[in-house]
Amino acid sequence: KMIWSGLHPIRSRFLLDICTILSFSYCSFLVSSFCRHHLDDDETTTTTNTINNSNVSRILSWLGVAFLGMTLSLKGQLTHRWPLTFPMMIVTLIRILHLGFFFVCDNSTKTWWWVSLGMNITSGLFLFASLLLIVAFPAVNISHPITTNGKEKYDVGVVDFFLPVQKEGSDEEECFVSARLLYPTTKGRNKTTMIPHLNPSMSNILCDATMKYTMKLPGWVLHTWCLAQLPLLRNAEPIDLERDDDDDKNNNSDESKQQSLPLVIYSHGLFGNYVTYTYQPLCLAAAGYVVLMLDHGDGSAPVVQKRDGSFLFHDEHCAKLSRDGKHLEHIRARRSQTKQRISELLSATQSLLNLNETNIPQLQSLGVSFVNKLDVENGVTFMGHSFGGATALSAAAQRPDLVRAVVAHEPACDWMTDDGRKALFPDKKFVDSEISYSGGTGGYEEDDTKSDDDDAEEKKEQYERRMSSSSSLLNRFKLHDVDMLFLYSDQWAAKGWGSTKQIEDLHKRGELGPKEEGVSASDYGVIADATHIEFSDCSMLTPTWIGRASGNCGKRSPHDTAQEIASRTILFLENVKEVQGKRKQE
Repeated sequence: KMIWSGLHPIRSRFLLDICTILSFSYCSFLVSSFCRHHLDDDETTTTTNTINNSNVSRILSWLGVAFLGMTLSLKGQLTHRWPLTFPMMIVTLIRILHLGFFFVCDNSTKTWWWVSLGMNITSGLFLFASLLLIVAFPAVNISHPITTNGKEKYDVGVVDFFLPVQKEGSDEEECFVSARLLYPTTKGRNKTTMIPHLNPSMSNILCDATMKYTMKLPGWVLHTWCLAQLPLLRNAEPIDLERDDDDDKNNNSDESKQQSLPLVIYSHGLFGNYVTYTYQPLCLAAAGYVVLMLDHGDGSAPVVQKRDGSFLFHDEHCAKLSRDGKHLEHIRARRSQTKQRISELLSATQSLLNLNETNIPQLQSLGVSFVNKLDVENGVTFMGHSFGGATALSAAAQRPDLVRAVVAHEPACDWMTDDGRKALFPDKKFVDSEISYSGGTGGYEEDDTKSDDDDAEEKKEQYERRMSSSSSLLNRFKLHDVDMLFLYSDQWAAKGWGSTKQIEDLHKRGELGPKEEGVSASDYGVIADATHIEFSDCSMLTPTWIGRASGNCGKRSPHDTAQEIASRTILFLENVKEVQGKRKQE
């Protein structure tokens, strides 16, 4: 913990790295020792002995390469352990030159002594550098899912597939969204296996794209992520709660009486995808939730694999607007992306609900079925971080009738749609407050219809048509009829980002979520000593010293931060169950 600041290095990997370095060091010593011994031999040494000794030395000098090969053969490539392979390649080259120079030189003891000293020092420096690098850039895993309130946690199954959806406004009869389902399998009865954290078929592409669009560094810098593993059971059978209850008839807890699995849909943030947002959904699945995670096709992810095998890469248009100082245009472009994200999330919601009635061919071929296992009666929880939080809130504002609760981890509220921001921050909520909300950056776009532009009337008609489709729903359901959790890092809370002041004010005055006295589960919280990126997996996969130097990691372990976020989220969802049960009784 002192060395890696709370990261979870893969011990077998680290030990293998140490063995490789030691073997390379030993082989380098053998080369130097052989050459010194040969120079000290008298002239009667036979040519045959010289050749035999040189061959033996050469063979021994490649012993380290064998260890290196073991490192790479265990699910790795040359760049996956670059802190080890790159320096060792140089050491190997020096060792070969060391031998080669000896056999072509004039065997001058003095000349050879200086050459040997220089090569030994150089090899030693690279060996030491490799040791530092494997400590500084270890292969790591994220935390195992937490156990909340002392309850027995489930093993978690996973299935990656392309979810068929019907997207509004699409010319295609059926579209497909890249998705991952995490779900409970059994209550600790199976030995949990480990699967790669990143999809092996596109792990390098993901790392390369992430670095290209963020840090502008070579993609292989992140290739150590390719060694990370997750405690998941691929394509496992979802738990059957009715059958599980038969095996545990003496259990009278509320959990044992639950006959269907509650649903959560997770929306990733900017520069993320469902792979880099695994831990929070993993904890929910271990607690008994079915979590559908989407790869949005709006260009906000580094790369998304399509059903035909092609790749959709990040759209740099919005980022370019920001770099060019066009702040308003940038914000409105993000809001336009949010609309596409909402369409994907809502269509995926309906497809997920349909899985309770009819299985789809892709899941059927994998032996996975959720028919009659999903809780479709009590609504779906929309959840997301940053851009995903804005998506979840905006989608809930558009279809609050579908929603059981909303979990917004540090939402980028300014990127919400106009309808979403109006639903979250209605004027009447701030009548008795010293804080107001004027629509965010640039206000509301429909306010532009009040201008004298020639197309003002057309803009107004477009807005009215857009609102008419959901007006009946909005008259019956409103966003604040839904229980909501807002969690922020103290990094964002201190800067007032994500409309934290308005959300905190609504919470303090009892205006956040349903207002029924004593039965509201809505909550607002700040995670102490946390940063924005710690809501994703990235801080647990990246060396902590880099995270702290770049301001992307707090002073405590990123694993502790992630576990607190998960614990508070699960506690909120459990409170929602309890509160909604009381409402039904009343």
